[in-house]
Amino acid sequence: MTLTEAPARRKASGPPLPPLRAEARRGIGPWTGLSTALMLGVTMAAKADDWQGDWIETQSLLHSGATLLAGPLVAAAACWQGARDHRRSTGELWRSTPRARWRRMAVAALPLALWAVAGYAVALAGTLAATWPYAGGGGPLLSLVVVDGAFLAAVAVLGFSVGVLCRWRLAAPVAAALMYLVLGVPIYSESPARYLNPAEQYALWDRLPVWWFAPAMVAWTCGLGAAALTAVAARRRLAALVPLAVAAAVAPLIVSTGDGLFRDDPAAHRIACTEGSPQICLSGRQEHLLPQVAEALSGLTGRLDGVRGAPKRYVARLPLRGPDEAWMPPPNPGWYLVRGRLQDTEDFAYQVAGNMTGRECPDRPDQDTSGRGTGATDDAVGTWLTGPYALAPGQEKSPELHRLEAMPDAERRAWLGRYMATRTSCDPSEVPTL
Repeated sequence: MTLTEAPARRKASGPPLPPLRAEARRGIGPWTGLSTALMLGVTMAAKADDWQGDWIETQSLLHSGATLLAGPLVAAAACWQGARDHRRSTGELWRSTPRARWRRMAVAALPLALWAVAGYAVALAGTLAATWPYAGGGGPLLSLVVVDGAFLAAVAVLGFSVGVLCRWRLAAPVAAALMYLVLGVPIYSESPARYLNPAEQYALWDRLPVWWFAPAMVAWTCGLGAAALTAVAARRRLAALVPLAVAAAVAPLIVSTGDGLFRDDPAAHRIACTEGSPQICLSGRQEHLLPQVAEALSGLTGRLDGVRGAPKRYVARLPLRGPDEAWMPPPNPGWYLVRGRLQDTEDFAYQVAGNMTGRECPDRPDQDTSGRGTGATDDAVGTWLTGPYALAPGQEKSPELHRLEAMPDAERRAWLGRYMATRTSCDPSEVPTL
């Protein structure tokens, strides 16, 4: 009896590659990977105008989808997979086999986790390929890719463990709903503990993760997942304390660091400007957009050519650093930038002109003591700088605008020079009126 059982036990203790391949090819694993890829692909395609052409926007939206959408989906699929023995009533049969419980559980859970990560990788490759032809400076953040992939693997293991413990047939959809709440609610918190949430929406427009961000988050999420699987599968359940201790050790580091998990991005804080005068200045990340922005503002800057006191620099950042600077809106994706091309250039110039003629005063004075109006003058200058776009359909030109247009070029440049000298003044008596 012992001689006949020995080969079977030795065979059972060998590498579990055939069962692992069988689990990876059949069952819910491939469908989970396909569903993850399709869900993320459809979500990204529906909002392509908001991210295509910018690396940070691409990964930020993909991060949201991977955590808030794919996370609950993977948790539900894994929970259903973990409850397979309950549905088939094969628990007693498995306990009579020589295969260890830990190995059997790992063989069932690991392929699903790998398929979930594979689905995310397919969506990631597709979105990065769609962004690459239009993107400028910078590139994708590998640390965020690692964190999202590890999160999906950890969620698969956690969901599988829940399925093993829970016999309720509705456990899978309930696990998905609870996962969404657990991930979604902390996003609105202001506590530093929110950084423990893998679905936290990171502000990466001008920042980068520190080098240990990915290892710390992987240790946190995968530590919890490994602890859960060890607790339900290992013969010695105290072994679950090891991965749990790793997660517990890194959690205080993440919470105490908080916003320090990210550092300033030198490229985002660097100012790149065009040559000549006036200068058009953008952040280093958007340096490739300078020709398009300069073209969009060419009409406005052309009207101010030769005007004394006109801005010498147009910058896409606040606060301004002197009266010779004027603000312009950053050409952010989804607003003025779509697939690397600047859209609504007339509105872009209109915003710049409106900011130049808008006075930031606590109580904006539209009239001085003599009754002269400055609001109408400011509006006329802003409209003249922008051109016909500033007038609504059917709107007639104001008398002030008519007078400004009727001036000879030399006289208009001299008057605009006096106006530009007072464009930051809150004293209406100093502003020349039309």
